Amino acid sequence: MSQLQQGYLFDGRYKLLKKLGEGGFSEVWLVEDTSAQLTLVLKVFLPSSQLDESGIEMFRQEFALVYNLNHPNLLKYTYFGVCVGHPYLVMPFYNNGSAEDMLGNCTERKAWQFLHDVSAGLACMHEHQPPILHQDIKPANVLLDGNNYIITDFGISSNVRRMLGESAEGKSTVQGTRPYMPPEKFVPNPIPLVASDIWALGASLYEMLTGYLPFGGKGGEAQLQGAEIPNVPGNFSDDLKEVITQCLSSQPSERPFATDLEQFAAAHLAQTTYTTGPIRTSNGSIKVSSTNVTGQNGVDPSSPTPTPAPAPTPAPTSKKGLIVGIAAAVGVVLIALGFVLFGGGKDNNKDNNLDSSKQLKYEDAMTYYRRGVQSYQQGMNNTEGQLEKFQQALNMFDSAQAIHNAEFSESDYKDSISVMRGKMYDYCLTEAKQNYSGAFLENGVRLSVLDYLKFAKSINNTSEVKTLIDSIQYIYISEE
Repeated sequence: MSQLQQGYLFDGRYKLLKKLGEGGFSEVWLVEDTSAQLTLVLKVFLPSSQLDESGIEMFRQEFALVYNLNHPNLLKYTYFGVCVGHPYLVMPFYNNGSAEDMLGNCTERKAWQFLHDVSAGLACMHEHQPPILHQDIKPANVLLDGNNYIITDFGISSNVRRMLGESAEGKSTVQGTRPYMPPEKFVPNPIPLVASDIWALGASLYEMLTGYLPFGGKGGEAQLQGAEIPNVPGNFSDDLKEVITQCLSSQPSERPFATDLEQFAAAHLAQTTYTTGPIRTSNGSIKVSSTNVTGQNGVDPSSPTPTPAPAPTPAPTSKKGLIVGIAAAVGVVLIALGFVLFGGGKDNNKDNNLDSSKQLKYEDAMTYYRRGVQSYQQGMNNTEGQLEKFQQALNMFDSAQAIHNAEFSESDYKDSISVMRGKMYDYCLTEAKQNYSGAFLENGVRLSVLDYLKFAKSINNTSEVKTLIDSIQYIYISEE
């Protein structure tokens, strides 16, 4: 394909208006869709040589994967096409710029909104099965849409990046932008981790507040060389500074999960008083001191004042990082007991002699396992969104077990997973039976019973579950 130029009619339909950016093997253009008379954004992948059919098919599969991600904080790709062996994506155009335009001029409230929206989008990606990693979170890849933020430039997996890199004739194949890359990206044969996106989020938030990057252009490589996480200057709340510090932890297993960050930020956005963090008393209980942070670097004075809400009670931080147990605000119970009962606390059986590659894989497996324990506990203690939490738990357990099956001879928490799977099965079967008599009175109740039975079936397809499902579906069809 010849060099793309302004005015060129791409694929017989998209008139190139203005180049918006370019990467190692792609260009992004503002275009006019001459068929629909719309202004859109076109991203064209330009390896040095045309891709063969297997390469094109890999792109199609990637597009199909991300096309079904429907979330308000993720940019929705609208079309995938191929022109002369070069794949391209079409997406909406947002004319309000990106978070990069706010560097060094970000208020506390805007920072919490940024944290909430980006974490929410990442949570949607990370909890997908298989997990989808962004691998290039930075302010320039977060678009502004009014007061909200939308993640863009995602959905290209390591395999596709490697394929593009192999045909890029000397162009860099590094997955990410160096200043936003975590320490684990600078080791030989780095392993894709969801926690890497969290580090990039922390670096982005630090840059938005201060106007400069936490480790300059070196990124996480500086931490491998002994650099400490710098303090966040300015009149920002201790909670916001602590969130950034934990996101920038040099250990992937110490960083918080995207879902926890989303919930923590949501609680802060719902109140005008920002907590400064938990303070332990002599008897081990927790109290929260609070301070009102206002002014240019604090709460945005121009923002509408929300109705004050009771200050949430953050859970104490653990080895996993920020595990936000703000029960009063989000109905989430602490999972410390689950860690003790099911082996999710310290890695007592961890082999300290693992090489760096194995060590990272072990920590990733433990991350999935602990996330599963958290979702399991949340589901068992709260009926709202219960099956969703149970499904998240199953997904996390399956991911942890898959890593162990591939890399290690045995799993030190296999029995714990079996116990929790059994308890979820028993709970769902009991719940379905208790409501069975009313299942034929109201359609909503009947469908709820079916949902519990189908989830139980996904764990253990017993004859009892199958018989109950068949009988309910038969009566449902008969009544229709």
